[in-house]
Amino acid sequence: MEASSSSVGSKEGATPAEEERSPLPAATAPLEFSSEAGGRRLTHHLFRFPAKFHAPVVTHLIRDYTVEGETILDPFCGSGTLLVEASVNSRNSVGLDVDPLSVFVSRTKSKAVNHTALTSRGAALLSDLYSVRRSDTFYREAMWDDLSDSEWNREAIGLPIPGIPRLLHWFRRYVVIDLARILQRIEEERDPAIRNFFRLVFASCIRNSSNADPVPVSGLEVTRHMLELEEKGREINPFLIFERRLQRASLDMREFAEQRSPDIQVKCRRADVASYIPNVGQIDAVITSPPYHGAVDYYRRHQLEQFWLGLVSDHDDRLSLLEHYLGRPKVPARHPFVRRPHELPAWASELEKTIKEQDPERARAFRHYCVGMSRSLKLLAKKVRRGGRVVFVVGHSRWKETTIDTSRLFSELSQGHLRLLERRSYPVVNRYMSYKRHNGASIDEEFVLVYESIIG
Repeated sequence: MEASSSSVGSKEGATPAEEERSPLPAATAPLEFSSEAGGRRLTHHLFRFPAKFHAPVVTHLIRDYTVEGETILDPFCGSGTLLVEASVNSRNSVGLDVDPLSVFVSRTKSKAVNHTALTSRGAALLSDLYSVRRSDTFYREAMWDDLSDSEWNREAIGLPIPGIPRLLHWFRRYVVIDLARILQRIEEERDPAIRNFFRLVFASCIRNSSNADPVPVSGLEVTRHMLELEEKGREINPFLIFERRLQRASLDMREFAEQRSPDIQVKCRRADVASYIPNVGQIDAVITSPPYHGAVDYYRRHQLEQFWLGLVSDHDDRLSLLEHYLGRPKVPARHPFVRRPHELPAWASELEKTIKEQDPERARAFRHYCVGMSRSLKLLAKKVRRGGRVVFVVGHSRWKETTIDTSRLFSELSQGHLRLLERRSYPVVNRYMSYKRHNGASIDEEFVLVYESIIG
C-alpha cells in the first residue's frame, strides 16, 4: 500500500510536560490534493448536506492509503462522498451512520441506475405530474395567499401527508398538498432503484419548498431572512423545483454510472458505532470525517426529510434516535455516557472542567462526545485489519474562549488502540462545509490524522 509518511516526535519549542502529554507529530505537513475530482459532479450534488467530505480530498486519501480492490469503511458516512469516490476508484466500500436520512442519501447516491431506464421513467413521471400540477396563475397569487380550511380539507384526502409536528409552521398548505401529490406518484414506480432515486430528488426539494431557511447549517429555523422574503412575496412551485432537479440529477447519475468501476461492492447500513459495528467483512482501511463537537445538529436539520420519506413515523419514533447522535449540543444528565463513570484523558478532562465552569450543560455534551468517540475509536481499531490505516479528517472549533483542538483530542482518545503516523492540514475555503458558528466556533482549516491499528 502506497502511503506518504512523516516522523512522529516532540513539538518544536514545547516544554517537557507538553511533550509528554501531547501525542501529536512534531510538524503539520500540508495536504496537497488535485482538483481533478472537483471537475466531476458524479452524484455528489444530489442532496444539500452541510459539512460534507470534500470530494478532491477524499479521492486523494483513497489513492494515498489504499489500493484497488481493497475495502474502505466510513463509519460516519454522512452524505456518502466516500462511497461514491471509492466506487469510481475501484475500491469496495462500507458506509455506516446513525442518521437514517444519511444512510438513505448515501445508499442511493452510490447505487448506479441505468440511464436509459431512468430517462424513460423520469419522463413518464413528469408527464403524470403535469396532470395534477397547478396553473402558473395560482402560484403567482399564492405568493400572498393560501388554501382555505375547506380547500385544505378537500385536497388532503388520500394523500401521504406526514405527521410533522407544527406542519403548517414549516409549510404553506398548498405546498404540503403539492409535495404529497409528487410523493404519491413517486411511490407508484415499480423499480426500487429508480424509485429511491426519485425519492432522493424529492427530498432535495423539501427544504427549498418549506418556510425554513435552506442555508444555515445550525438546524431548522424560519429566519428573519425568510420572513422578509414572505413579506415581499415568495413564489413556491414544488413541481417546477422537482422537475429542474430531476433533470440535473439524472445527468449526474449518468456520469456516475459511466465512471463507476465494474464489480465494485458498496454496502450502507444504519449503526451507532459508539455501541457496535456490524459484521461487514474484511476492512482494509477506515477513511472518515467524524462529527465535530457542537458543529452541526443533524437531528434537527433532517427533521422534515425524515418525516416526508417515512424514515420516522411520529415524534416518539424520531425522539428515539436522539441519544445516538455524537456532537449534539445538549445531552441529558441521565444519558449513560454522562451518568456512568468514564475516565477521560488528562487534557480532555481539563477541557471538561473549563467548559463546566461556564456552562454545565455544554460540559455534559462535551463528555458525551468524548466517551462516545473513545468507544467508537476502540471498535474501529478492532474492525480494521492490524496495521491497516485509519484516517480521520477533523476540524478544530472554539467554545467561548476555549479552543477545542480536535486532532489532539482524537489522539488522546485513541491511545492504546491506534498509533498516530502523520498529521496533515489544508484550508477550508469556498465550500458549503465552511461556515460560521456562534461563539467563534468557525472551521476554516481541517486536519488529516493518519493512524494504524495496533489491536485489529
